[in-house]
Amino acid sequence: MVALEAWFDRDATEPTIVDTPAGLDGVLDTVAGWPGPNTVQLLIAEDPGHAILDVGLDAEYGRGVLYYSGPDAPDGVTSKGAHVSDPPPIYYFTGSDTEYPADAELPLDVVRRAAHEYMTSGGARPTGIEWQSR
Repeated sequence: MVALEAWFDRDATEPTIVDTPAGLDGVLDTVAGWPGPNTVQLLIAEDPGHAILDVGLDAEYGRGVLYYSGPDAPDGVTSKGAHVSDPPPIYYFTGSDTEYPADAELPLDVVRRAAHEYMTSGGARPTGIEWQSR
């Protein structure tokens, strides 16, 4: 398990460091509690350039999205789910919006599980997720 830098607060000048599963849940709960689809960016605290996992959470609809970039996916990949949104979903990160593929959304519990796997694996791409090119 590694400590993560969590970026999600547009007014923060430094990341929130999470080093326990409970701490990660606290950050995910905070972002999920905001209105609309929002994103938290997770980086390995000791090596922020190693890999990135963006975790989008939309509690109102019970869905979320994932974006991963790391050694095995240097160009980045997004999650691929069964649900197709029309128009494609847009998730917000500190005031900026990102459009995801129409089929990128997954159930919230799957997205949260992926965030925990990223933490426990030391920043590896979460397994059990179907990924697609960005």
